[in-house]
This record gives sequence, structure tokens and C-alpha cells, in this order.
Amino acid sequence: MIDRLGRKVTYLRVSVTDRCNFRCTYCTLPASPRGLLTVEELDRIVRVAGSLGIVKIRLTGGEPTVRREIVEITRRTARVPGIREVVMTSNGSRLRDLARPLKEAGLKGINVSLDSLDPERFRTLTHGGDLAAVLDGIEAAREAGIERIKVNAVVVGGMNDDEVLAFADFAGKTGIEARFIEYMPTRRGEARGWTVPYTVLLDRLAESFTLSPLQAYADGGPAERFRIEETGAVVGFIHAMSNPFCERCNRLRVTPDGRIRSCLLTGGEVDFMAALRSGAGDEEIASLFRKAGDLKPAVYELHRLDELDMRAVGG
Repeated sequence: MIDRLGRKVTYLRVSVTDRCNFRCTYCTLPASPRGLLTVEELDRIVRVAGSLGIVKIRLTGGEPTVRREIVEITRRTARVPGIREVVMTSNGSRLRDLARPLKEAGLKGINVSLDSLDPERFRTLTHGGDLAAVLDGIEAAREAGIERIKVNAVVVGGMNDDEVLAFADFAGKTGIEARFIEYMPTRRGEARGWTVPYTVLLDRLAESFTLSPLQAYADGGPAERFRIEETGAVVGFIHAMSNPFCERCNRLRVTPDGRIRSCLLTGGEVDFMAALRSGAGDEEIASLFRKAGDLKPAVYELHRLDELDMRAVGG
């Protein structure tokens, strides 16, 4: 599937729930009143996506592991013709019990959202989350043999931006890539000081380590990656605010309540749920995918919408 600007769309993020067992500072709005797509509806969407050239699916939320059918959703998704890779973004808190079943269902990789390595700070940022449980979940994912494990830290100025060296140390000791994500203000009036440009963090690391650039991910992932020569650690930076990568964006997003977003920040929604529940055929669903692809902007407009609930769009 090629959008109107010539970008090849091969990656679909599918948010399976807008619920979460954490209440992170930047992600705490109510659940959608429309309800969720069913397992069967999710399966159908992915099957049509696979027929259009989508090869990678990321299961997201909310927190995807709080949905009781998550293993079945993973299994169905991994069996869809054309889908080569099924991965997940999770807060890691339930991976001790679910990592092995998810691996057996076909999960290839997992990104664990981890905004602090300090237990008290982590508890504050997540409104009660248990850092030890998340770290144990990461270890469970390793034990289960999940191939690619990363940790994602959303860097918020004045809250956790002083932990860049701690995350680099974690990456060196565990061999798990640590990625720093620029905070994106999603509501008018939010403090822009919460966004720390990635170059600031990069400079902090360069004061202590020798950094060597690495090639970008083969699947077109947005992270700018470096190897720390002294420890072998790999760190990445996702800089949607200070250095957008829209020209190579290859993704669409399905929200838990059945809409497809052409861009995380700009909107351009198409309603899958209404079409599915009114008896639409596969070709009509495919046409909605193509419409969403053509709605992808050249460059996102950060505040085109007054508010954006990160849980509701699988951010």
C-alpha cells in the first residue's frame, strides 16, 4: 500500500484496549464509551491489512496484557497470511505470567515502557506501579526466548531526564536496548519544558562515553541508534518533536474503539467499527485502509486537535 506521497505503508499498530493498570502522568483520560473491537473484528482487520502489504503488527493499548484474550489475539494475528512479525508494547507488569504463552502464540518482540529505574520515582510517575514487577517481567520475557526486547523511556523534563546514564548502564548490564522518547505535549497549554530535545541527552551521554552511530532498523523504525563503545550497550532516540521523521513514516494505527488514524498527532480518522458492524465486505474495509493511507500528512500538525488521549490511540 502506497500513500499519496509515495510512502510505503507496511506497519500497523493495533490498540486492543484503552484500559491500563497504571495511571501514568501523561496518559490518564477516561476509556472510550464506544467499547472495543471484538477478537473476530480485530482478526478481520489484520487479515485485510495483510492482503494490502502490511507485514508487521504491533499490539498496543492502553496496556494490551490486561485484555483477557490477548494470547488468542496474538495467536490469530501471527497466523494471518502476509504478516511476518507480531510485536507488542507493554508496561511489563504482567509479563511474568504471560511472556511464555505470548511467545508460544507467535510474539517476536516486546518493547517495555519503563520511564524510571528508581522505585519511588517509578511509583510516582505511574501512580502506584511496582518497578520490581516490571523488571521481573522483562526477565520473564528473556527466559521465554522472546527474540527482541527493548525498554522505552518517555523523557519528561524535570521528572526523569536525569536518568539517561542510569538507562545506559542498564543497557550495558542487560544487553537490552534502551530507547529515549521525546515527550510530545498532547493538550493545549501543557508545559513545553517537559520536552527535552534528544540532542541534550545525547550530549550528556557523550560526556561519559564514546558513541558510535548504528544503522537504522531494517523495518524503517524511527529510532536513531548508537553503540556505547565502552560497554557495548545500544541506546536509541525517538525524536518526533525536535526532528520529525514523517518523510519515512510507514505506519497506520487502529484505535481500540475501531477507528484508524493516519497519524498519531494529526487525526485523519476513518471508522472501521461502523463499517464492520454494518456488514461491510473485505473490499470496503480495504478501501478504508487506502483512504487512511492517503490521509497521512506530509508533516504532522501537533495541535490540530484540542486534546489527544495517548491510551485511546495506542501511543
